[in-house]
Amino acid sequence: MTGKSTGDAAGELTGQPTGKPLFPDAALAAYGRAHPGAGLTIGVVLELAGPPPERRQLADSLRPVAELLGTGPSYGGPWNGAVEYAEAGPGRELSDVAHEALTSPLGPHRWSCAAVAGLPGGTSALVWRADHRLLDGAGAAGALAAWTGAHRPDAATASPARAEPWRARGAVHRAVTDPLRAAWLCGVPLLERPRANAEERAGDAVGAEHPPTALSYACAETGLGVLRDIARRHGTTVNDVYLAALSGALRTRPELHGPDGRVRALVPVNVRGPGDAAVLRNRHIPLRIPLPVAEPEAGRRLALVAARTAGRARALRHPLVRAVFRSIPAAAGGWCFQRYFDPAHATLLASNVRGPSSALAVAGRRVLRTLPLNFLPAGHRLSTVLATAQGRAVVGFTTSEPRAAAESLSAAWLGELRALASAQAAATGVTTSPTALAR
Repeated sequence: MTGKSTGDAAGELTGQPTGKPLFPDAALAAYGRAHPGAGLTIGVVLELAGPPPERRQLADSLRPVAELLGTGPSYGGPWNGAVEYAEAGPGRELSDVAHEALTSPLGPHRWSCAAVAGLPGGTSALVWRADHRLLDGAGAAGALAAWTGAHRPDAATASPARAEPWRARGAVHRAVTDPLRAAWLCGVPLLERPRANAEERAGDAVGAEHPPTALSYACAETGLGVLRDIARRHGTTVNDVYLAALSGALRTRPELHGPDGRVRALVPVNVRGPGDAAVLRNRHIPLRIPLPVAEPEAGRRLALVAARTAGRARALRHPLVRAVFRSIPAAAGGWCFQRYFDPAHATLLASNVRGPSSALAVAGRRVLRTLPLNFLPAGHRLSTVLATAQGRAVVGFTTSEPRAAAESLSAAWLGELRALASAQAAATGVTTSPTALAR
């Protein structure tokens, strides 16, 4: 580190060049300034076997994370100050801890870790939260791997994709069609007409006057194998199954639909390449997917989602797209994100984060469960995130609705997963055990 400034060293470790932040970090910073009431907190809640580690043990375990984020002792960052301790109240569950974490502001370090003791069954919780401007969901998975000493998931590789018949046309064909398709997918949301409500636009311009949005949280949990089995038997992906179940869960919730009655999910696509697979910083492009909430049959909903996602993520990962992505001026990035997250253009944020598959431990404490935390864009009423780790799949629901509504959505998502498993059984004669769908 000798002879290098703090910014130089941090840039090497995080993949962020020195000087002013680039797109999309700068875009998220501009979005946060325009909508301070929305917040940009993402993170994970871990349930540990037994009591939490002692403060020094926990701080030492966080050293690799602090270094990766450029806030460790090598850069003069007192990361110990980001560690807090609390005692669980009577009857508090892990989901209660996650719910309360959404209402707590981040400290000046822009990331924090809180330990909560005394959960039912003698377990404890660690709540790790960070500002989205520091890293994205794939980066958070990398931070979790560094924290637990696990093998980091390949951030540049998606879940096994469905077989696509037109792949046989060859790489030359895709080299031409994928960049054109990516340009269309990225450009359409930016070229759409802005909202007609002038008062609402004026309100966005003075976002500092907006009070923080009261958020609620709930989660649905199942075995990752359940989603993989459904995906494999239907020739789709795990992400398709997640979005199809979400479509079904939203069918009877018209208050969460868009102003035109439709639902458009904004799905962040990880565009890391081989050279920046280990970068924690933001390396994603939002992809808008219309969800078939009007379709009454579960299997048909999955087929429609699969048709609407086929090949899109691969197109955004084309090397030419990554080159254009890196060249976007920081000043233009803020405008892009304003248009992408405009509630008239996108109804909800639906993220998918693939975490470590191996067993996890923090400071010698075994990790029993992981719950993901996702931020809620300004003007939106729902944000969801599918997070997989240790062979489990958890969907976190963050909403501006009352908590009972969040819990109802999580139960409905599991119900839709059962319907997809039933559709799979009817088509193949293979049944999924009811206990596999339960927590």
